[in-house]
Amino acid sequence: MAATPTLAVAAALVLLLASAPATAAPDHRCLSGGRDNTIHLEWRWLDDGRADVRYAGHSERLPLRRVSEQTTVLDEDRPYQFDTVWEERVDGRINGHYTLSTQGARIYSFSYVRARDGRRTDFDEDVNAFQDDGCHW
Repeated sequence: MAATPTLAVAAALVLLLASAPATAAPDHRCLSGGRDNTIHLEWRWLDDGRADVRYAGHSERLPLRRVSEQTTVLDEDRPYQFDTVWEERVDGRINGHYTLSTQGARIYSFSYVRARDGRRTDFDEDVNAFQDDGCHW
C-alpha cells in the first residue's frame, strides 16, 4: 500500500524539524560590578540546568556547577525566591563562587568570591548592556 502524498509530506516535515538545530537562546543577564562598575560579565542559564559566565573582553565562557540551592516562598501570590551558589573551576581547581538570589526574572543580589583570597565583588544587573544575542559593553 503506497503512502498518501499528505502522509509523505508530514513525514518529511517531521524529519526536517527533528534534524534542525535548536534556535532557542539561553537565558542571560548582563552584570557590572567592582570599583566604579568596571567589571562586566554575562551570566547564562543553560537548558540543561547548568550555567556559565563570560567576562567582557574575553571570548571564553567559564562553565559553572551549582553546589547549593535554597527555595523560599515569600508570598504565595509571588514567584519563589531562589538562592544559589555556583562553583567556578579553572584547570580543575576551584577559582571562586558566585552567589545569586533571584525571584522570577529579577536578580536581587549577585556576588563573586575569589577562592584564593576571599575577595568579594558585588554586581548589579546592567540592563543597558543587554541585547538578544548577548551583552554589549
